[in-house]
Amino acid sequence: MTAAAIMGTLAAAPGGTSSEEEAVQQPNVLIVITDDQRAGTLKVMPRTRRWMKRGGTTFPSAFATTPLCCPSRASIYTGRYAHNHGVRTNDDPTRLDQGTTIQRLAQDAGYRTAFFGKFFNRWTTNPLHFDHWETFHGVARYKRPEMNVNGTVREFSRYSTDLLGARASRRISAWSGRPWLMYVAPIAPHAPYTPKHRDARAPVGRWPGNPAVFERDRSDKPEWVRARSSTFRRGARIRRRQLRTLLAVDRMVDRLMRTLGQTGQRRDTLVVFLSDHGLLWGEHGLGQKQSPYTASVRIPLMVRWPGHVARGAVDGRLAGTVDVVPTILEAAGIGPAPGAPPDGRSLLDPGWERDHVLLEFQKRQGKGVPSWASLRGTQEQYAEYYDDAEAVSFREYYDLANDPWQLRNLLGDGSTGNDPPAGHLEALLTALARARVCEGTVGATACP
Repeated sequence: MTAAAIMGTLAAAPGGTSSEEEAVQQPNVLIVITDDQRAGTLKVMPRTRRWMKRGGTTFPSAFATTPLCCPSRASIYTGRYAHNHGVRTNDDPTRLDQGTTIQRLAQDAGYRTAFFGKFFNRWTTNPLHFDHWETFHGVARYKRPEMNVNGTVREFSRYSTDLLGARASRRISAWSGRPWLMYVAPIAPHAPYTPKHRDARAPVGRWPGNPAVFERDRSDKPEWVRARSSTFRRGARIRRRQLRTLLAVDRMVDRLMRTLGQTGQRRDTLVVFLSDHGLLWGEHGLGQKQSPYTASVRIPLMVRWPGHVARGAVDGRLAGTVDVVPTILEAAGIGPAPGAPPDGRSLLDPGWERDHVLLEFQKRQGKGVPSWASLRGTQEQYAEYYDDAEAVSFREYYDLANDPWQLRNLLGDGSTGNDPPAGHLEALLTALARARVCEGTVGATACP
């Protein structure tokens, strides 16, 4: 189904439009953000699938434009790439100009705003432009979470995912008569992957791994990848623990959606479900995020808005975390922040389609994964790694149509006969250089 058909087709009941599909002028907005949830993990979340996949549109080619917590969340809040919003690592979330966020824009437009859960890593101050907030104070914890509730730090005995669902549902029930914007951001399925007691031994299915986990020859990969040695066994163990934490998230989403229905707000609410990035389970010897490989960057992304977004549809366009804010702006009829245009595009607009999406990562000072940038398409991926002087130190190119598991870097396998055509490669180099300094969606500096 084409993008135009997906966004233009309304799943109306026979003989007319159901009450749940009536148009509204300014919808409520509910954004659910999980932490470290890679694509392909929704099988253990049947309630979420029912509400979001059957009741909305799924974007299977959705990516975290920076696969790291703080930069990714800043992109979700602003619709801007990390090179524009300034949060490049987990060490500098305070660099975000909170005056450019969707919560600021929505609040200025008359929306009530709320946040429940993880704002940034180890966040200890009051987040700005929220009428109500209950954020993890310091380290986010599954059990006995310490929360900043409107400026007062409190410890709760309840399992944190259940707590967020209950507190957010209470706020939904209390707010009526004026549109609201709300984030609900559980820690799951982030480390330490602590499930609720009832889910500690829940079956989540066996995992056979995949070709990238069992990759034997990594001589074509950059040196930092060759130095890692995460195993299938470790990945399978982390997978089980992650999926068990998602069982509580599934119940939380169900509770939120039921509360919307009980309060008569379900048809008037735009719901976005996504993750900030993925996590590798041993692919290419890696057991982390921060890399340009598929399991690190591909995320679940689903959008529901009865009467405006088609039910049970699949939109195959390349999408990213930078597209969340433009989607909300279009739905609410709000303009962008002055001087800080979104780099993404509205998922409600069928009139665009990307060839590539920009992915980028900035090295933390003195350690870790090197800086890199990448152009990801549906059929190919090109990536560059940079040294401390910003010179290109290594390149990767994957023919995703024939090598979806990224087993053969055609620029690092010792053979020039299978390299992409010189003209195409040169075009990718030029396009990536432009994308790394892009801003907005119009003019010579427009982002891909």
